[in-house]
Amino acid sequence: MIELIADKLTEWTKKKDILKILKSEGVTMDERSFRKMIEFHNQRYFEHETDKYLAHSVKGYKLTDNKEEIIASAKDYRTRAFNQLVKASKTLKAMGENDNIRLEIKDGEFIVAQF
Repeated sequence: MIELIADKLTEWTKKKDILKILKSEGVTMDERSFRKMIEFHNQRYFEHETDKYLAHSVKGYKLTDNKEEIIASAKDYRTRAFNQLVKASKTLKAMGENDNIRLEIKDGEFIVAQF
């Protein structure tokens, strides 16, 4: 699919503009399909079936073989993954803290306090 518009992805292009370009070529897709298309293309790069990587940045997407652009895109994935792991960890920790209970002995009786 990328090959259909490869000549238009030599410069950074926003997702909405890529979707418009695809539509002008007769291909309509939603954002989920767009992400799958990127994954499929980059999987081909990983398997050395193509020498161009579909990099992303705040500027949009670009089909490139420039090492710096590819590395920057990969580093962004790593940062996002780390941030997601931190959020997951904090969520699970908070859930665990919500389930904490405290046993107290008051006047010879056990009292269960949840906090």
